Amino acid sequence: MDTFALPIKKRAMRHCLILIVCVLFAFPEFAQNNATPTGDKPAAAKFKMPNIGRLYGKVFDASKAPVSYASVILLRGDSVIGGSLAKDNGEFSLDNLPFGRFTVKVTFLGYKTIQMPVAITMQNVEQDLGNLILGADETTLKTVEIDAEKSASEMSIDRKVFNVDKNITSRGGTAMDVMKNIPSVTLDASGNAQLRQNPATIYIDGRPTTLTLDQIPSDQIDRVEVITNPSAKFEASATGGIINIVMKTNTKPGYNGIVTGGIGTNNRYNGMAMLNIRQRPFGFSIIYNYSTGDNPVKGYTNRTSLLNGTPTGFLNSGDNSDFKQTFQMGTASMDYSINNRNVITLSQSIVAGDFLTHDVQNFTYLDQNQNLLNNGNRTADTHTQFQNYTTKLQYKKTFPKKGRELTADMNYNTITAKSPSNFSTQVYDPTIPQAGPPALQINDGRSVSQIYTFQSDYVNPINDSTKLEMGIRANYRPVTQYLDVSEYNYTSLSYLADTTLTSHYKIKDLVSAAYINYSTRWKKIDFMLGMRFEDSYYQGVLSDKNATFSYQYPSSADNVMNALFPSLFISKTLNSKQQIQFNVSRKLNRPNYRQMMPFIFFSDKSNYTIGNPNLTPEFITMGEINFSQQLNKGNFLFSLFYRNTTNPLTPFSYSSPADQTILITTTINGKQSNTGGADMTLKYELFKGFEATWNINAFYTVIDASYGTTSVSNQGFNYTTKLNLVYHFPKSINLQVSGNYESPKVIPQGTNNALYFADCGLSKDYHKFLVFTLSVSDIFDTKSRGSHLATDMYVQDMLMRREVRYAKFTVLLRFGKADASLFKRKAPDKQQSDEGGFF
Repeated sequence: MDTFALPIKKRAMRHCLILIVCVLFAFPEFAQNNATPTGDKPAAAKFKMPNIGRLYGKVFDASKAPVSYASVILLRGDSVIGGSLAKDNGEFSLDNLPFGRFTVKVTFLGYKTIQMPVAITMQNVEQDLGNLILGADETTLKTVEIDAEKSASEMSIDRKVFNVDKNITSRGGTAMDVMKNIPSVTLDASGNAQLRQNPATIYIDGRPTTLTLDQIPSDQIDRVEVITNPSAKFEASATGGIINIVMKTNTKPGYNGIVTGGIGTNNRYNGMAMLNIRQRPFGFSIIYNYSTGDNPVKGYTNRTSLLNGTPTGFLNSGDNSDFKQTFQMGTASMDYSINNRNVITLSQSIVAGDFLTHDVQNFTYLDQNQNLLNNGNRTADTHTQFQNYTTKLQYKKTFPKKGRELTADMNYNTITAKSPSNFSTQVYDPTIPQAGPPALQINDGRSVSQIYTFQSDYVNPINDSTKLEMGIRANYRPVTQYLDVSEYNYTSLSYLADTTLTSHYKIKDLVSAAYINYSTRWKKIDFMLGMRFEDSYYQGVLSDKNATFSYQYPSSADNVMNALFPSLFISKTLNSKQQIQFNVSRKLNRPNYRQMMPFIFFSDKSNYTIGNPNLTPEFITMGEINFSQQLNKGNFLFSLFYRNTTNPLTPFSYSSPADQTILITTTINGKQSNTGGADMTLKYELFKGFEATWNINAFYTVIDASYGTTSVSNQGFNYTTKLNLVYHFPKSINLQVSGNYESPKVIPQGTNNALYFADCGLSKDYHKFLVFTLSVSDIFDTKSRGSHLATDMYVQDMLMRREVRYAKFTVLLRFGKADASLFKRKAPDKQQSDEGGFF
């Protein structure tokens, strides 16, 4: 994209200035609209809630025939608030209704009158009254009212829900910042989310996504749902659980939006603008987000090569990297209500990234007596750009019966990326007086990935205690990727292709699935039994090496059981505050292309990664026992869990037979892996205004694997813990402090080092429309990741950092007007400004 050709700092300042100007212009307008005229009453006393409520449904007779022209009126006492006549198909809609408690009255000559109470609130603006039967089969709807403020976290027996609006330290950041404060969730060295130390599957609004956490702006997230053991409704490959990120949406008539702008240390700038406009039958939403920043990081690798336990050589290297990143994200969506119960939504999103990396590695090689063999440095400059386009077409049909619905989605996603790199390696040999010229290398990487997805789900609550769910899904992903490597030849004075490191490959990945869930209740015990069938086909073609490999499950009737994934959930409510649940499910994890492709992924001159085309999927059986307890000032959730994995995909590292200084990492299928542990989350209000959320996850892991004659078995105890403290000061000032600790973790050939860090944030709200936030990430600058590997061939210690401590200041402005007749011509009204306002 042309924007990426501009210098990053210049672009950052330009976007920041635009956002500041927007805020400056919006603030005076808000102040003018809400100013109290001299001599008038305070604005708060004059404020009038907008008329944006809506009630709709259908009117039938006892034979299920629509009753056209039936009279539907809304009453407050004896006063008529609104009314409508049913259409030929029986549909009616009462619009522009005020908030409050009312009575709906339905009448038609020759039929018995229907009357029912309703309540309209800001949280319950639109209500489907269902199919109203005139005659003997009179239906009555209960009053529904939701008027409470969302708490920071809500826990149910099958998932935990965390409302991100309450998270101060993540404002102006990404979903990675949000995950730091989610119990049971950790981030690996690459920034990928893990649940109970297993890779989690990321969903957005209930669907899998191709976006990574650092590509999702935190200011667009409404809440995060953590599902540790998904049912058969979800993908069988969600072996580490699901983190469902629910984005902010708007269903209220009128318009509203958010504008944010932020600045931080390390040249961090961010801004976001979101606008929602809704007037039946249309709804529009536009979102744009921009973020940029520098990230200077350091790391090291110290390795000792062994032969029969005796050192044969040493490698010491240090890395200094400067990573500059820029993200842009835009989304536009429109939904159209065909009628009261059928909605079509079309959306288009574009995500673009631009990354500049400058890395300098200094290395030293010593012999067994620690005498210098050679030393030198390697400089790498990489410029990575990608564009991610996603088109979604969604259809949703609801029914008069509450909870019954049919949805169908069609998604198309394409990702294009390019990543050229230039390497310069200079080696100094103490036996040679003058060093030779540096070794020069160019890597030219390009890729195109496409994803075609169709999914349809149907939910039918048969009665109050029985529900049937079923659905189908098909996902096809073709990928084409090229990596051309060439080295400079000083004899020919030109770059020549390196056929060993060069790779051209194509992938075809197809997964088709169908599922059914049946829920019922027997003697006050709830059961949910599910079954999922998944057929998977994977093919990889190395076009430059004339090699092909593939796998298919099931490949024949003999292994059809490998395609069946059952789940069972049993729960019982002990009393109004206690619930207990048991669940078990079967999953699988398919190897990805980096694990399977049999060519070298170059990291540096001392570390290579190579795929293993003989890999097969791993199969996992997961079980949990959960206990939920509601407390007077909080809640408590305790879980016992167990996980058995057969054919586990296990990373394995070994020294190159041709050069002992080179470490090669690949993936193998182990025999089995077993993990058991406990997970506890406690949220409690210590005293008024002071809330604490504490999570601890402790588990024991046993890994049994081998590669040839080398054992890769290990076992040990690990735990992670998080503490989040929030204090609400007077005058809408809030303070949040959070701390995270991960103990050393057992891995096949060693342990990962302990990880610990703390964040804090302070916010000030002005009348709920303007929020100022100051936050610091990694207060004590301790967030670093490392590992210790010990085998018969080598011992290695490694340390790396993904980001360093930074501070940021963010301003958030909310605006909007609730108006069900936004685009309708209406006469001037001097009181109009009192009926709108910001919210």
